[in-house]
Amino acid sequence: MTVKDKEKQEAEQPDQTEPSEAGAAAPEGPTDSAESTESTASTESTSSTEPAPDWQDRYLRLAAEFDNFRKRTAREFGDLVRTAERDLIAELTEVLDNLARAVDADHKGESMEDFARGVALIRDQLSKALAKRGLEKMDSVGQPFDPNAHDALLRMPSAEHAEGIVIQEVTPGYRLGDKILRHAKVIVSQGAPPEESAQRGSENE
Repeated sequence: MTVKDKEKQEAEQPDQTEPSEAGAAAPEGPTDSAESTESTASTESTSSTEPAPDWQDRYLRLAAEFDNFRKRTAREFGDLVRTAERDLIAELTEVLDNLARAVDADHKGESMEDFARGVALIRDQLSKALAKRGLEKMDSVGQPFDPNAHDALLRMPSAEHAEGIVIQEVTPGYRLGDKILRHAKVIVSQGAPPEESAQRGSENE
């Protein structure tokens, strides 16, 4: 075999070095993954050391402002209540003065009618002072019994009122604004007496 034939045969044989080079290049994949993991861990470590975002600061400021508003509102409401109490007590002291004059006055030669008139004037003065604060006396007689406004002390027959109607007020009830301040103590009709009911029935027949 000549030298040219050998060279020709070697040129026709496949290159045996390429697979080994490809095999040597394969491990580069895991190395890139490890580098990516280290980069992510480094990014997370950096983000954990960053300052708190702005929304946390805004939340804390808003919470502090709301707490201050709540305290200020409670303080103003307390001042308002104390002012209303002071004004009412100032008016009641005038009623108290008039009562003291009525008690301490020399009533010799004064009739009971005159004394009663003086007491009625003091009562009216007190009623006006309380009415200015929203106190209202309820009218119960002739009204249907209402458990939300009345306390029934007794049920008795009545020829003039139907069953369930208030026929007498023992103690008046009061409203303060739209709220019931005190229930009225009342007597409630249980309808006509049995004999009158029977008589009415026979008359209708």
